[in-house]
Amino acid sequence: MAVHFKRLTGVVLFTVGTVVGITDQVIAQQHTIRTFPRQQLTDTYFSEGIAVGDINGDGSVDVVYGPYWFAGPEFTEKSEIFPAKPQPMDRYANHFFAWIYDFNGDGANDVFTVGFPGTKAYVYENPGKGVGQWNKHQVFDWVSNESPQLAQLVGDQRPELVCTRDGFFGFATIDWDQPFRSWTFYPISEQIADRKFGHGLGIGDVNNDGLLDIIHSRGWFEQPASGATAGRWRSHQAALSNSYGGAEMYAYDVDGDGLNDIITSEAAHDFGLSWYKQILVDGQATFQRHVIVGSEASENRYGVLFTEPHSLRLADVDGDGLQDIVTGKTYYSHHQKSPMWDAGPVVYWFQLVRNSQGIDWVPHLLDNNTGIGRQVVVADVNQDGLPDVATGGMLGANILVQRQQSVSHQEYLDARPKPLAVDPQLEQKTKSKPLRMRGPRGRSGEGGIASQVIEAEQLNPQVTRGSASPQDMRGFPEDRWSAGSQLWWTGARIGDQLTLDLDVLSQVDRLEMVLTCAPDYGIFEIALDGQPLANPVDLLEPQVVTTGRLQFDVGKLKPGNHSLVFTIVGANPKSVKSYML
Repeated sequence: MAVHFKRLTGVVLFTVGTVVGITDQVIAQQHTIRTFPRQQLTDTYFSEGIAVGDINGDGSVDVVYGPYWFAGPEFTEKSEIFPAKPQPMDRYANHFFAWIYDFNGDGANDVFTVGFPGTKAYVYENPGKGVGQWNKHQVFDWVSNESPQLAQLVGDQRPELVCTRDGFFGFATIDWDQPFRSWTFYPISEQIADRKFGHGLGIGDVNNDGLLDIIHSRGWFEQPASGATAGRWRSHQAALSNSYGGAEMYAYDVDGDGLNDIITSEAAHDFGLSWYKQILVDGQATFQRHVIVGSEASENRYGVLFTEPHSLRLADVDGDGLQDIVTGKTYYSHHQKSPMWDAGPVVYWFQLVRNSQGIDWVPHLLDNNTGIGRQVVVADVNQDGLPDVATGGMLGANILVQRQQSVSHQEYLDARPKPLAVDPQLEQKTKSKPLRMRGPRGRSGEGGIASQVIEAEQLNPQVTRGSASPQDMRGFPEDRWSAGSQLWWTGARIGDQLTLDLDVLSQVDRLEMVLTCAPDYGIFEIALDGQPLANPVDLLEPQVVTTGRLQFDVGKLKPGNHSLVFTIVGANPKSVKSYML
């Protein structure tokens, strides 16, 4: 199963010597293609997060993933920080996040870890060179939100832990004279956050006053000039997610107008990546949503679609001075509950381009077999001056190491991501008002098998994407299916087709069919021999049920071979966008 987009796997494109817009002519003396070959550190699931830094003091960058640190620059040798125990993929790890910092100032970097949301946080004290007994110190009793961050917040050049606790947004400070004692939490909000989980959390100067604010999916808290620990922060309400919230959130001036905008994923376990343009209205900040990746391939200019963007980073990947987005699919983040859960575990960077047409985010696929966890890191891991990407999650730990190659002008143009071509006929079908066709319940014969029908699961379906195979329907009690099964098409996108060849034995004037409805089924045009039978049919229902017997007039259909084609033209706004049939 694959996502629907135009891409060249693992290839990232740059122009050296000029800033290039999507429709601007590319004129440069030199062109560069950069690839990101993958180095796998382990394929075992130990953690949802990953961190980079110098553990053994040799000047090389090392990688921390779960119980191990991997010695750079080769990363072939690993040492334990705490006893290693593979984590169950059918549940969740007890280790979610890691950061590297010298907390006690002894010259050796320690490792700070946060486990499953709502649990304790610990610092593992470096024994000196990363080898030996790492003493474990509990420093905080309750870290909530699924995107906590260890970052400088109050301006003292040392980090604080930004998270939620017991329903309060806030941050924890460290007594640097006793850094392994319990950290002190300062709530900045009323008790409005999720007590344990929660999605969407960020740090950034939203109002350009020189102080860092705390951002969440429903607005932001303004750091007071009187001091971060003085009390509650002023709350500014704003819709910064079209769903329940994503992952890390950033304040950054995307369009160069002097106002910091918000960059965020929309729903950590579902769809969406957006930037919210800041607009001042009578001196008050409002935000206008701009979709980068939506819930349908057509919402991205290049046809990119993936789910579960549970972490993202801003970084200048191409060295042009603009911050780009690095994110991907947090594979199996809610196991099989997320839409497109079994689609490719992709990693992307979205190149920020400002041109005469406005803002574009050009997608570059870095890898389609690693995915990300809940913490993706961008850093120069091999110290060659180019930013690399480190990922850790269900599929283990990986480093995507940036390489560059000089190419000709034509090679550059051929490899550059192309905007998605829109089929005018499909666009017209998508705009057609869908029908919620439902009919009387199907008739079952002996043994629960309908008589005088063609069972679709006994045919040889042809699909342009995904797979179609029989599905046992006996576990869905709300309705009944002939022979207790159906033909199930999954893994397709808008514009894809399923074709069934029908052998009609005698002349007929009406075609009847029974389809399945569900929360994650799509809208389909049904055509017989190239002619639509009706407006597209919407198969959304809150329960898994059938449409009943749908009837279509077909004139005088002669005996012989005929082609029945189902084309995906969209999905109900209230549905889970999996486009199944």
